[in-house]
Amino acid sequence: MIRHNRASLCVYSDKYSVAQITEMLGLEPERSGDIGDPTPSGRAGRNLTPPYARYQRTFWCLHEDADDTDAEDQTGFSAVRKVVDRVLPVAHKLADLRNDGETIIWWSGDSDSTQGGFVLEADLLAKISVLGCHLYGTTFLGEEGSAT
Repeated sequence: MIRHNRASLCVYSDKYSVAQITEMLGLEPERSGDIGDPTPSGRAGRNLTPPYARYQRTFWCLHEDADDTDAEDQTGFSAVRKVVDRVLPVAHKLADLRNDGETIIWWSGDSDSTQGGFVLEADLLAKISVLGCHLYGTTFLGEEGSAT
């Protein structure tokens, strides 16, 4: 079962700045960078080629972490649900942002076994559909009986 998961809704734009995206959505990002700003790796002084040292597109991101220890919710997608619920009221603005960029939901979950079981409930799928975002996911598998 997924014991811990995290999700981010990220906007990548060729046209809008972080400030413009923030104003459009009425939400403050947890991570962001305008075109030309140093990336985290660039700020750390790593010797990287320009595409990795500086943002090539505006990057704006909401993030949630969740422990799935709640017996009521064993889906493995509680962090996605939190992100989706935050953004659902401005779903129409995400469509505008996709005209000159893209919107992606990133999800990863840590399993307590060699199986990465999770459940995407129908109501959550419907909400993601309303947002119009692709969801990219990764499950990290643990050893049988271990808690990752």
